[in-house]
Amino acid sequence: MSQRIAIWAGSSLPNVGDRLLAAVTEAELSRRLPDATFRHFCPWSTAAGPAPLRVDRDGSWPGAGSFDAVVMAGGLWSGPPFRHPIMQVFCLGPAPEAFDPGVWVAWHGVGLQDDTPAPARDDWRGYLGAVRERIDHLTVRSRAAARRMDDATGVPGTAVVPDPAFALEPLEALEALSPRAVGATRAPRSGRRRRPLIGVAVGAPGVTSQLVTHLVGRDLASRGTADPALCVPPEQVMAEASAPGERAAALGFVTELGLTLIELAAFADIEFITVPNIYGDEEAGARFARAVPRARVREIRLPGVSGDGTGASTWASTWASIGASTGADELTEAFARCDLVLVSRYHSAILALRGATPFVAVDPFWSRRNGTSKLHELTAELGMAHRYWTHHDTHPAEDLLGIVERALDDDPIEAAVYRDTHARARAAFDRLAEGLRSARPRVTLGRSS
Repeated sequence: MSQRIAIWAGSSLPNVGDRLLAAVTEAELSRRLPDATFRHFCPWSTAAGPAPLRVDRDGSWPGAGSFDAVVMAGGLWSGPPFRHPIMQVFCLGPAPEAFDPGVWVAWHGVGLQDDTPAPARDDWRGYLGAVRERIDHLTVRSRAAARRMDDATGVPGTAVVPDPAFALEPLEALEALSPRAVGATRAPRSGRRRRPLIGVAVGAPGVTSQLVTHLVGRDLASRGTADPALCVPPEQVMAEASAPGERAAALGFVTELGLTLIELAAFADIEFITVPNIYGDEEAGARFARAVPRARVREIRLPGVSGDGTGASTWASTWASIGASTGADELTEAFARCDLVLVSRYHSAILALRGATPFVAVDPFWSRRNGTSKLHELTAELGMAHRYWTHHDTHPAEDLLGIVERALDDDPIEAAVYRDTHARARAAFDRLAEGLRSARPRVTLGRSS
């Protein structure tokens, strides 16, 4: 009897990273479990595919009794305390110990949301302990996430694996298999140009109206049952977001980055690579571009991705189709045409590495509360801390222009870093698939999904 696997992710969101995590997870598991069938679920979905997702107090969810396994495909956990109730879904709802008895559950390469408060109360720590006990296969994508889970639950040894997106084939390998597979094949870089081409793919620091609409608008929070005791009060969330220190850091980031780009324009060609997404990054890129002399803008449109709602696979199983259907290939290629890219999104950094493109992570999301961020953790764990820049309160941690100039002159390391991390990501999927094989299959299935 073939396994039925539910993949939980943000796959309905107009965002490269969220779509990529869902697609890669299905593709990797399909290669290892060829008889398995998949269906995608997303808390923000309003269509049949991916199916809408909620979890009630009794552990019920739309696929309860109909699946052998649930796999959370990367993504983030953000509490308790949660800054918005809808995020309790990815911790199996308000009562994780009651979640769908008998179904095998995996977190695979899940990250910790930037600026998530520490679980300072006994009930919050107890909740995380219940989450950990209910999950059969638990891996996270950063040491910060592992420390948070270990410290909160008192159980050491949370496994750290690469983000699932690292399982994507390197662009050079995909081109070697099929030069037409990823569209127009890039011309190889041959030494430094007289005027290097610097790509800029950055988003606005802070929450935008677009993000609020997608994540908490449309009355989505009312779909499921949340426990207010596990959440940060809304008034506290708003007060923290508008605190003087946060505003100063955001203003400092924008000012320092803008001034650096103007300086770079004196000896480099600047191309803003914008992607319309849930964060409104295309608007932020356009604003920066207007301030930089002779800058041009390359806009990348995300393809539409939807499922058929029948329970069959909703993503193509070939690497070329995955990259094309999520926008990952087009973004990788846009980066690969540049001598260097400045990126502020986690998966943009991964896609730059995938195309062997030097990058500098410019991070507007450094957490003053936790002393780290997703991008900070990623670059540090890859041995690329020298390619990271942020702005601490009223002053930058290091001169951004100097980091960019050194990156332009550095020997290339990106291809080797990606190959190593790619191999570890594939090995992590091997272990996940082995866990799924060993899970006891359900003899009968309940109601149809």
